[in-house]
Amino acid sequence: MYIIIICYTGHRSSEGRSTEELYALSRHEGFLDTVRGRILAGNYFLLEKNYERYFLHAQRVRRLIAQDFQAAFEDGVDVIVTPTTISDSPTYAQFCEVDTRTQAERQDIFTQPVNLAGLPAVVVPAMLSNRGLPIGIQLIGKCFQDQDLLTVAKWFEQQVQFPHHIIEDYFTD
Repeated sequence: MYIIIICYTGHRSSEGRSTEELYALSRHEGFLDTVRGRILAGNYFLLEKNYERYFLHAQRVRRLIAQDFQAAFEDGVDVIVTPTTISDSPTYAQFCEVDTRTQAERQDIFTQPVNLAGLPAVVVPAMLSNRGLPIGIQLIGKCFQDQDLLTVAKWFEQQVQFPHHIIEDYFTD
């Protein structure tokens, strides 16, 4: 069995003639439109003239989301189980039919609230779709209970016994 570790330190443009130009080009070349749009939106919302209207409002919404999760955990829930995405992976052609922002919104809909609430979450494979593609579930834990969450995730994986595919002979001479 192989263990593959991939380290990615980011993209650095080879064209920058100054530090500012290097950063600008690296961000333009290294990020897709969706990520660049999110960065620009974040910068816009943090402008002094927009701070109260957008940023403080977003912080209030974030706090409400966190409170909803907290209320569930206070009612005796140990782990929340949700879908990870709305469907299995689209084909490449289906993915290309829709702009990347819409694709990101579709694929992030179940994971964004957890990120906003600052809670630990892990995705584990649960089953195969009709097309034979993996479908995962998201397990959400209590704040600072990461170890407990990982214990539940490990137990779930052992119960499901999701098939693991071994990549053979790709890394030998």
